[in-house]
Amino acid sequence: MTFDLFHRDPCLPGVDDPYTTYAQLREQSSLHWCSGPRMWVILGYAEAVEQMRSKLYSRQLYLDSLIARFAEKSHIYQHQRLDIPFMDGDIHNNMRMHVSHAYRSIDLDKLFVFSKAFAAERLGSVDSRQPFDLVNILANDLPIAVVSELLGLPASQQKAVAHHVSSFVRARGLTQTDDTAVEGEEAFDVYSHYFMPLIQARRKQPKDDLISQLIGDSQAGIRLSDEQLLLIISSNFYSASLYTIRLLVGTLAWAMACNPDCYRRIRSDRKLIPNAIEETLRWDPPAQAVNGSVALEDHQINGTTIRAGEAVTVLVGAANRDPAIFDQPDHFCINRAHNPHLSFAPGIHQCLGLHMARLEARAVLEVLCDQFEQIQWVPEMSKRLIGDRFRGFECLVLQS
Repeated sequence: MTFDLFHRDPCLPGVDDPYTTYAQLREQSSLHWCSGPRMWVILGYAEAVEQMRSKLYSRQLYLDSLIARFAEKSHIYQHQRLDIPFMDGDIHNNMRMHVSHAYRSIDLDKLFVFSKAFAAERLGSVDSRQPFDLVNILANDLPIAVVSELLGLPASQQKAVAHHVSSFVRARGLTQTDDTAVEGEEAFDVYSHYFMPLIQARRKQPKDDLISQLIGDSQAGIRLSDEQLLLIISSNFYSASLYTIRLLVGTLAWAMACNPDCYRRIRSDRKLIPNAIEETLRWDPPAQAVNGSVALEDHQINGTTIRAGEAVTVLVGAANRDPAIFDQPDHFCINRAHNPHLSFAPGIHQCLGLHMARLEARAVLEVLCDQFEQIQWVPEMSKRLIGDRFRGFECLVLQS
């Protein structure tokens, strides 16, 4: 039954333990064809690294295939032609450098202090004698507060916009339908209504915020159109942060609850916090797969021929537990001397916000250690997210 579900949706959304199925399939082959998303899925670590670094694939052509497939309902995919994750070649490199420059302008030390203070305030309101939902109390709102701080926006104004993030992200998943395409476009319309006036205001009167940084770089000859800027803000700075970081925060807390010995060690030695974050990213990554891409020419992966025009993705959650790379891959271990996980997609399309994700996760774990001697998970009151290639909690109930 689970194998059938894998072929319909390889990320097995809503399945409590997808990793046993991944392991069984990886033993058969490091590469499987999935009829649901109509693509090859890489499960082996070595093959995954090679694909992420290869120039034999095109994200743009994959997007073009969605535009052709959904025709009059393809507006959300047409917009995404202007977004970094679906660019190729020099255009991708130049835009990536521009956005990376904006990220480098962030005062990470100041933002960490802000994030930790926010987490401390939220968790400080918790009655440790009663169960509490970490997602509702902290994980949902921390990324909103951080993005508000960076973009110079009042967090209170973002609640209505944040409600549409899941639809926008879902339209970037592997298993697309008419409904996801339409709902993604509706979400983009909300983003446009909210962010476009801000973009135009910053263009007229720049401020010391990320929107003003992103508008253009005269030295590099880059000046983004309003629509380009809207896509980059909506995708890279807004949706990616609000969606994946909240999942990471929840999974990190859940990992601590599931591994109380590790949590006790971390509380005693805070130098282990970075190890715990990296191990959480490896053990149960928020993004289980990368965006699809299309082969530019015939080639082979581990003896299987990939034809030009066929789509391919990497199943990060499977590659991160490949026993050829990771000793005792199913074991949560904060003492791994070498942890080259693929959760930030190292390669041509590496995650631009990886430092932000680590920063917010570190702030949360430090506050958890400060305020809770122990953490227990209440599974019967918690709920897994069902969201295409993403994994985490819709509701994570804990108690001390």
